[in-house]
Amino acid sequence: VAGGAIRGLVRGKVVRLMLIQIQQLKADLLQAMDQIDNLVDANRLNVQLVASIPAVLILIFGSRALYLFWSNIRMKDLRLPKDVHADMSDYLKKVEECLILSNYELDGTFSSTSAATTVDDSAKPAESTRSVKWEGARASACLGPKEMGQLLVLLHSYLNLLDYMSPPFPSKQCDSIHRSVQNLLMQGQMSTARQLELLRVIQSKHTELLKSL
Repeated sequence: VAGGAIRGLVRGKVVRLMLIQIQQLKADLLQAMDQIDNLVDANRLNVQLVASIPAVLILIFGSRALYLFWSNIRMKDLRLPKDVHADMSDYLKKVEECLILSNYELDGTFSSTSAATTVDDSAKPAESTRSVKWEGARASACLGPKEMGQLLVLLHSYLNLLDYMSPPFPSKQCDSIHRSVQNLLMQGQMSTARQLELLRVIQSKHTELLKSL
């Protein structure tokens, strides 16, 4: 009986069923692995895109850091671009102050003339005419050699910082500021009033430089 049972276990249906079950498990495993391979192949592009995002971020921030480091080496200064931008703003404010104070003699002349003249009803038309002439003279007044020299020194310091900060400042915006500064320095061809208007345009362009950082 024992021999028959062992013989039935080895040569009987149990072994045959076990072999069939193993083959079925093997076939299911191969089929699952094949589906996994197809899924990986179908999503290969998405996986590559996801993997490239960190590389793109590293490239962008690394290039910015390199630009900042290179500009600081050129300037032999480890200040931040915002600090340099603030110094450039101070130069533009000094230029504005120089333009405003350039024709203070006209203000003094008009004030002394007004103080020396007693204005009554008959003198009001003459006073109004003098005021109109004074406003016209003030609007058409140009910088003298001394004021132009001060203006050149301030703008030269400003442009030095602008050149050293390009990059990280965009070269297109820097070139636009250069052209505006050249127009500002047309001695004898532009009144101080128009120079002040042009200076406000330069100041607005200067403010936009920080948006690129």
